[in-house]
Amino acid sequence: MTGPNGADRVFVDFDNTLTVDNVEYWNGERPEPDEDVIDAVNERYCDGATVVVWTARPWSEAGRIAAHLTEWGVRWHALRCDKGSGDIYIDDKAVRPSEVTER
Repeated sequence: MTGPNGADRVFVDFDNTLTVDNVEYWNGERPEPDEDVIDAVNERYCDGATVVVWTARPWSEAGRIAAHLTEWGVRWHALRCDKGSGDIYIDDKAVRPSEVTER
């Protein structure tokens, strides 16, 4: 089954996308979930899309991220870390979290 808008694979960022804000996780700060984005991601999952959470956090954080996703009820298929860190990402397929929740 194909997801909304023909999307078979949905890659979603963790910090400041699935979470309400960026946190200093290295200083023990705990992220808070963005329920609207989580609901939108779960809808895509239920529509048949493959959901990959892809974060710039290092692989050493994978267990912690997976625990948050499970606790918050995020439906996902895979987790990828170390996408490279940058201050700006330019991508032709980018969708802002507010655009996902408006659909």
